[in-house]
Amino acid sequence: MYRMRFVTVCLLIVHTAFAMISIQVQNTFIKLGRTDIDIKCLVNDSEIASIKNIQLRRSSTNIVSVKESLPFWQDVKLQQRANAYGSVINATFSYLHMMIDSQKVTTNDEASYSCKTTVQYRNKTFASLETGNVYLNITDVSGFQRSQHSAVLIGK
Repeated sequence: MYRMRFVTVCLLIVHTAFAMISIQVQNTFIKLGRTDIDIKCLVNDSEIASIKNIQLRRSSTNIVSVKESLPFWQDVKLQQRANAYGSVINATFSYLHMMIDSQKVTTNDEASYSCKTTVQYRNKTFASLETGNVYLNITDVSGFQRSQHSAVLIGK
């Protein structure tokens, strides 16, 4: 009995390890006014029966998600500057794609981005999956990077 439980746990761990969610970022170095932000969250696993949602996160905060085929914005200010579309209808390949045109990128977009999803496998178990973080570095056209440590000195 103990041996059977151990094997079952090992099989679940192996199965979970093959679940696939990834984040694709077109450019991690963004020049204000010149470079678009283009981020895709992709879920791909033949053992998935259904996908509940896909969330794009900025600094651990949900900014936009997709359920079925409609995006839902959690960051309404970003919604005014960005476009998003996606679908979770096809359980073996689902996605969320967000873009910000270069003319609408702001320094507030500099952050860590990640993707998260909740899936149900064919064996009826649920799992929450998350990618690692990808940091977007935003500079002005001269290459200057604003940070919390930047200061302006005015001389007399």
